[in-house]
This record gives sequence, C-alpha cells and structure tokens, in this order.
Amino acid sequence: MKLYVTDLYRVEMRYPLDDVQIDTLYSLYQPLIGMNATHLYMMLVMEGKRMRRFIAPCPLSRLTSYMSMSVMDMEKALRSLEAIGLVKTYVKHENDITQYIYRLYAPLSLKAFFKNQILSSLLQLSLSEDDFQKTVQYFKISLENLDGYEDITARFQDVFTIQHSPPKTRLLKYNEDLIHQTTQDVKIDYDYDLLYQSLADYQVNRSLLSQDDLKYATELAYVYHVDALTLAGIMKDAMESQGINRSRMKQAIQKYFDVSQTSQLQEVYHKQPLQFQTSDQTSSPLVLHMKYLDSLTPYDLLKDKQGGKEPVYHDLMIVETLMVQLGLKPAVVNVLIEYVLGKNNNRLSKRYCEAIGASWARKNIQTAMDAYRELMNQSTPEQSKEEEVSSSSSQSQVSSQELMDLLNQLKEGQL
Repeated sequence: MKLYVTDLYRVEMRYPLDDVQIDTLYSLYQPLIGMNATHLYMMLVMEGKRMRRFIAPCPLSRLTSYMSMSVMDMEKALRSLEAIGLVKTYVKHENDITQYIYRLYAPLSLKAFFKNQILSSLLQLSLSEDDFQKTVQYFKISLENLDGYEDITARFQDVFTIQHSPPKTRLLKYNEDLIHQTTQDVKIDYDYDLLYQSLADYQVNRSLLSQDDLKYATELAYVYHVDALTLAGIMKDAMESQGINRSRMKQAIQKYFDVSQTSQLQEVYHKQPLQFQTSDQTSSPLVLHMKYLDSLTPYDLLKDKQGGKEPVYHDLMIVETLMVQLGLKPAVVNVLIEYVLGKNNNRLSKRYCEAIGASWARKNIQTAMDAYRELMNQSTPEQSKEEEVSSSSSQSQVSSQELMDLLNQLKEGQL
C-alpha cells in the first residue's frame, strides 16, 4: 500500500531490545535487509518506547524527517522488515484518515536464526566466506579451560532460608498482561497441499515426520527453488526407519539445484547418437523396440507415459541427473525408465534409478540392447537359456509392457 506523509502511525512493542538482540540485528539481519531497514527498525523501537508513555498517533512525516529518508525509501525498508519477520503492519481507514499500527517483533535468537535454513543461507550468500566465519565466531562463547579449577559456587540453601508464616503467606498469580518478548519467524508461501498429497502418493509415513522436519524441508526447498512434487520425492529417498535423514535430504536438494542450474534440462531432449543405435537388422519384437527407444528422447518417452501430457519436473530432473552426472546415453536411459516404471508401480524412484544407472555407467553400457541384456542377466536364473525371439509382424512397434513381458519370460526361463 502506498504511503503518504500525512498518514498516521502508532508503534507497539512488547519489550526493549537487549544487547544480544541489537548485535543480532546489526550482524545478522542488516546484511539481509540493508542499512535503511535497520535504521527504520531502530527508529521504530525508539518510537515504541516513547509511545508507551504518550499514546498518540503521529504523521509519517515525523519518521521521514528524523531519518532523512523519502517516503518511497521508507516504504521499501518497511516491506523488508515485514518480510524478514521484524514488523507486522495493520491499517485502518476512517473519516478520510489512514492510520497504521506497526507491531515490532524482536530478532530471532541466535540458535533460531542459524536453524532457519532461509535466513542462514541468505546470510551466507550475502557475506564472503571469510566475513561469514568472522560473524559466526563473534557469537561463539569463549570459555576458560576449567581443568585444575574447583567449583566453589555457593548453593541457594547455603545463603537463603524460607520461613513459612501462614497468616502472611501470599500466593503469586501469573499475570497474562505482563510484558514479554515476542519473535516472529519468516513466513513463506509453499504448496503444502501438493507436498502432503505427493508424500501420501509415495507412501511416506507422515508419523515419522515432525512439524520441525517439514519446516526444515520447505525452508530448504524455498532457498533452492524446489517444487513440492520434487521435494516429496527427495524426502521419500531420505527417509529411514526412525525418520528423515536431514543431512541426506539437504545434500540431495543441493545436488538437485546444482544440476538444474548447470544443465537447465538440456540432455533429456537428445536422441541416441547414430553410432550407438541398434544395428541388428532382424525384425524381432525386441530389436524393433530397441530401435523405437533409439528414436525417442527421454522427454518424449516420459511424455508418452503421461498420455501426451507434459512430464513432471521431478521425473525430468531424475533423467537429467542420470545423463549429466553419470553420462548415460538417451536410449540407455529410456530402457531404464521403462524398467523402473514397470517395477515401481509407474513411479520413478530417484534412488533406484541412480543405483542402476551408476552400475551401468561403471560397465560402460552405451546402447539400448546392452542395457536390456544387463537387465536380462540380472533377471534370468542361471539355468535359463536365451533363445531367438520370433516376430509375426516386422512393422509394429513393441510397447514397454511387451518389454516387461520379455523380461518376465526371461526370468521364468521361457526365452
């Protein structure tokens, strides 16, 4: 909302800032919000103290004059304070008069600030590595080594005694109106409905995820631009029997971000290079299907599996990772896609895909037929024999289900 110097304001604050909070404001918040916003916050703190004695609204021109700041700059600074969780703004329009209430919140504690993945990540991005380490070191407590010292601190009962006098005993009651410090965490807009639905689709046990786990995950997702569907897949892969492995999840999110930044989904649109395409001239269903996979990009194959709809970004990123980081060829990835979808109830599992893909990369598998044979070797019992597959039609394309049927037949020793 546009501000005018004639608008009125009042400031509410629960408690004065202590020295640690002021240090936190200047050392941790100022690199994020800038000098103007920090200056405005401290000015509002002083106004809050004054208005506790003289409760009367003032025009915004008072603030602009004291800070030598334009209304436009003040509006920008105020939005920064609101976004970072230091100020809440309320407005009322009455009798052609606009009045604001600025409710101040104390900076987060040091532990809460560095635990917040959004704020701590932004601070690292705002400062050089050297300055960031100096800032962290400033807040660390330097304690004397107590080896050789004896604790001689007096105990409470060594000094004080409590004598009960029933007639004069007074019960102290908690007064809810007593002033106390309040803080406000950073709020982000995230598609929680899609995240919860996707976690359910992946059959993730929600009882193993605390609210703090979900907050941690969505903060990371916000910092690294991870959509809800992709985040659900990453969380699924990071789940363990006792809950989610935060370290593994963070590494996966950072890895996803690195791939998305460097590749921007380029490899998924490539077809199998000519020198690695199927050269067999027979017309068996298997050979025809391998040639079919040679002719498709992984993007086209995923789109076909989606019934012609745009593939979800989560699946595309899994494929992009296989091609960029493992160096798998397009047709090899196509075989892997069909196999994993058939084995995993039409869902691409990142961990499953990468486990197979890494094995194929080490074995230097570069053609669709080699990938198929590798699956055959893994699926066929030792006593089974491979025989030639005959075809009744040399022109028809073989579906992915037929490929799965071939694998199943091989497993049962029927081919």
